[in-house]
Amino acid sequence: MDWRRAKSILIFAFLCLNLILAYQLWEDRFSQAASDQEAADLEAETRKLLESKSIRVIPEIPKETPKLPIINVSLREEFRNPQVTRLSQPIRFISMLNRSTLKEIERKSGLRHFDAYRLDTSYGRKDVFLFHQIYRDLPMFDVTVQLFAENGEITGYKQTYVEVKSGVEAADKSGQRIISAYAAVRSLAENYLPEGAVITDIRLGYHGQLYDSEEQSFVPNWRITLSNREPYYVHGFTGAVETTVQP
Repeated sequence: MDWRRAKSILIFAFLCLNLILAYQLWEDRFSQAASDQEAADLEAETRKLLESKSIRVIPEIPKETPKLPIINVSLREEFRNPQVTRLSQPIRFISMLNRSTLKEIERKSGLRHFDAYRLDTSYGRKDVFLFHQIYRDLPMFDVTVQLFAENGEITGYKQTYVEVKSGVEAADKSGQRIISAYAAVRSLAENYLPEGAVITDIRLGYHGQLYDSEEQSFVPNWRITLSNREPYYVHGFTGAVETTVQP
């Protein structure tokens, strides 16, 4: 074997490999820089548009754009066609943010799986407290517990609950990257919101329709709520907008 020639070939191969790796590193950094610049441009354009229409945004606009899957859910049999359950003995409370208060409500009310829900602090009614069932730390906006209150006491509730069957991911188990909240806000400001509108809440979660017997898909959505409590849902992948009346 010609060791000198073999050595030259190996050196050439390592040089080519280093060049390829260096190019990939440069390309990744260039792509990230371009992405960061696009995000900065979108943020600036969105703020300019909001200012031109006198649209006020009270919360800070989120900047995260995680990868999320579509999920399949099934409404549990015992939670179909939910009705308001009146409590035989009202439960006095001080704050819904107090964990011991929530534990007492769960124990005395007969609510099931209550630890799977989280309070929607943006829901602005004094006589109703709205909780969403949580999946991977994100609310499922259409799966709720409503606690009805009178004179500082919980007098009844209405509950839905789903089982998450699976994620509808492709090869990437983490799902696909969602659009930014700035893109969602800009779309609304351009096409839906009147001048002088006030955005009071911007929240990422899952949105879909609940049916009595069928398994259905929930898709990541940005929920953007106005001061009149009207929510808009912006599809996390396509940017399509849906508006509905909150329960």
